[in-house]
Amino acid sequence: MKIGWNELTVSPDGIDPDGLLEDWRWLVDESYAPVLITAWGDLFLRDRDGQVFWLDTQNGKLSRVAASPANFKTLMQKPDRANEWFMPQLVGDLMTVGIVLQDDEVYSCEIPTVLGGELAPDNIQPCNIYMHFSLHGQIHEQVKDLPPGTEISEIRFKGPSLMDRIRHGISSLFGR
Repeated sequence: MKIGWNELTVSPDGIDPDGLLEDWRWLVDESYAPVLITAWGDLFLRDRDGQVFWLDTQNGKLSRVAASPANFKTLMQKPDRANEWFMPQLVGDLMTVGIVLQDDEVYSCEIPTVLGGELAPDNIQPCNIYMHFSLHGQIHEQVKDLPPGTEISEIRFKGPSLMDRIRHGISSLFGR
C-alpha cells in the first residue's frame, strides 16, 4: 500500500486552531501558529521568529525541530524524521486492516500511552480531532509534574468547551 502525505497529514480546512490548542495553553501560548497537523494528532507550529516546534500529543512535549518553515519542509522529507514524526509504517498497517480516517479525525490511542496504553493497532482508533487534542491536553496537564511510574488513580476532564465543540457538528468521537 502506498502511503503519501495525504494519509500522513490532516487537512486544516475548517479546523479551528484555537479550538485544537485550547487545552494545551498551559504549554503553548497564543503566539504560535499552526504549520501542519499529522494523522497522529500532533501539531507543528511556528513561533513569532519563524522557528518550527512539534507538539507531540502522545508525550505531552513541545520541541523545537526547525529554524524555519523551509527548513522544516526539508527535514520532514528525511526518512528518519518522517518515521518519527508521521509513523508511515503504522499508518499503513492501520489502513491495511481497514482503520482509516474520515474528515476531522486523527488516529488516537483509546488508552493514551501516558496512561499505560500501547502504540499498537489494537489500541488505535480514529478520533475526532478536537476530542483528541482536548483529552490529551487535559491528561498531560494533570500528569506533567508527576515522577515517572507514579500510579494514576483519577483523571478529571473539564467540560463545557469540549462539549460545545462536540455539539457544533462533530458526529463521531471514537470509531463510526
